[in-house]
Amino acid sequence: MNYSISRKKMVPFKTTVRARSFGEFKEWVRHDGEEFLLVLQGKITFFSELYEPIELKEGDSVYYDASMGHAVVSLSVKDAEILWVVAR
Repeated sequence: MNYSISRKKMVPFKTTVRARSFGEFKEWVRHDGEEFLLVLQGKITFFSELYEPIELKEGDSVYYDASMGHAVVSLSVKDAEILWVVAR
């Protein structure tokens, strides 16, 4: 059997958030599918082009349409850690 990652409906990945301001992004991040974000460590601000920015702390999560522009920045002294799960 071939269990290619390209055939999966959900792709989870852990990310270190190093950005400290929205100005560090040249443009919105956007892609097909839906996305679930869970803060594993630290505190972040989640920016989206359709809603007000929201602050999320360890254990908080957000679920959204990934075609909507989005970006995250760390508010913590140390880089924040998040789990992203992209569903296609």
